[in-house]
Amino acid sequence: MKLSSIAGVVGESPTLNLNAKTAALKKQGLPIIHLGGGEPETPAPLSAVEAIIKKVQTRKIKYSPATGGPELRKAVCGYTKSFYGFEAAVPNVIISSGAKQAIYNFLMCAVNPGDEVVYPVPYWVSYPEMVQLVGGRPVPVAPAKGIESTFEEIQKAITPKTKAVMFNNPGNPAGIVYGEDFVKKLVELCEQRGIWLMTDDIYHQLVFGGAKTPSPFKYAKNPDNIVAINGVSKVYGLTGLRIGWAVSSNKEMIAAMGRVQAQTTSCNSDVSEAGALGALTGPQDCVAELVQTLEENKNILMGEYKKIKDISVTEPKGTFYSFVDFSKYNKDSMALSEFLLEKVMVATVPGACFGLDGYLRISYCAGKENILEGMRRIIWALDKDAREPLKIGGITVQKDW
Repeated sequence: MKLSSIAGVVGESPTLNLNAKTAALKKQGLPIIHLGGGEPETPAPLSAVEAIIKKVQTRKIKYSPATGGPELRKAVCGYTKSFYGFEAAVPNVIISSGAKQAIYNFLMCAVNPGDEVVYPVPYWVSYPEMVQLVGGRPVPVAPAKGIESTFEEIQKAITPKTKAVMFNNPGNPAGIVYGEDFVKKLVELCEQRGIWLMTDDIYHQLVFGGAKTPSPFKYAKNPDNIVAINGVSKVYGLTGLRIGWAVSSNKEMIAAMGRVQAQTTSCNSDVSEAGALGALTGPQDCVAELVQTLEENKNILMGEYKKIKDISVTEPKGTFYSFVDFSKYNKDSMALSEFLLEKVMVATVPGACFGLDGYLRISYCAGKENILEGMRRIIWALDKDAREPLKIGGITVQKDW
């Protein structure tokens, strides 16, 4: 029996595979340090936990509405007003099982087979795969210099076949924050050309040093082509709830996404929706505390990078990732990542997964002790002059390279 052509095209998620591999190695008792993670280690907000307990105690755990419960959709309307300055009504919102599903629903409803979808490099690992799943053609736009694509580079990539532009702001994996000038020009261009613009804003509050994530709605004369994706996974550290959403002034798009969702996943977990509602309507000091912790971790990590010769890193303005150019050590990022995991038991994510080889994504959402220990091992592994054995837990590692 033969599988479909789509099944043969779509690859596995490298980040989810890495999580599974590191978890398996830890179960074997190995002292693995995971610096490739994509979720904060902070505890869930108490308001979310209390809302989940209250929901479970009702013993009514049933189907939720296909597009999300009305209370949660109203809460997202309030969130959208606060952070985007856009007056959304309930029909402008769909709740999905994670922001990832919201993005896929959007692509299903926006892209026809053969349509092009443009996005900057480096990109989140799932973008090209999801575009191919709906029959579209991924068009990654690599920067001519550095790690940040310019508006002009995006503009040049747009053709009559372009159906959508999408970008992650702040961006995974490099912590890039696309500023007002970029967002304004992109909004205007997509509106003029009749192109969908999808903004993946899952990290939008996780910014440092006064950086701000511009709202695309601010610059639109008619925002019907804009779809903003968000969720509770990163900002509230609630990755396990799997609750995200999409907001658009285009009610037809939201309704279409709802029909796709109804025929695939049916609905979201009503327990998860209760937890997400608790997070959105509860005290928000947990977000400020997370940002402070992440910024402290980032500063520690940036200090450790100074101990390594011949690397290049642009200090991230947001998210909890750094994207480091290790090409002078190994231009093959897959090989370098495997080397670090095998030799010193530190997990990182190869830059090739994000469209730029020679780089590694190193996270700073782990605890400070893990960041320092992981970097101690990486520094030793890459230093040709460090010949003394390295103690890792109860293991002594001798250099054979």
